[in-house]
Amino acid sequence: MMSSNLARAAALLLAATSSVLAHPRPLTTHLGDQGPILSGGVATKDLVYVSGTVPTVNGTIPEGVEAQTAVIIDKIAAIFEEAGTSWENALKTSVFLANMDDFAAMNGVYSQLIPNPKPARTTIQAGRLPGNFLVEIEAVAAIPRC
Repeated sequence: MMSSNLARAAALLLAATSSVLAHPRPLTTHLGDQGPILSGGVATKDLVYVSGTVPTVNGTIPEGVEAQTAVIIDKIAAIFEEAGTSWENALKTSVFLANMDDFAAMNGVYSQLIPNPKPARTTIQAGRLPGNFLVEIEAVAAIPRC
């Protein structure tokens, strides 16, 4: 009797193991726009990394660093939401400015739209941003698990 129960348990374990090994769960999920060069973001089990995000809206670029910063923060929020997180769980941002003279204007919008406590941040002046944008932002956030 015990050997038949043991054999049945071994068969169930083997079937379950084979199923898991045959269909391994991907380690990453690609988020947002997925073009031939990059994904809008990539999520792992606990983190989401958002690529450098630029302020285009339906092929147009808003005027001014304030408007561009606001658009980028909204676009990053959408990728965070797709990953199951939000700005409240942001850990780190990197802000690239075409001109450091725009720091105060960018910082004003950033401080209003990003919730407290703010994530760690680096801000640098880039030599030149693609598309002649005034600002580009990348971000990393934790993905909460219940």
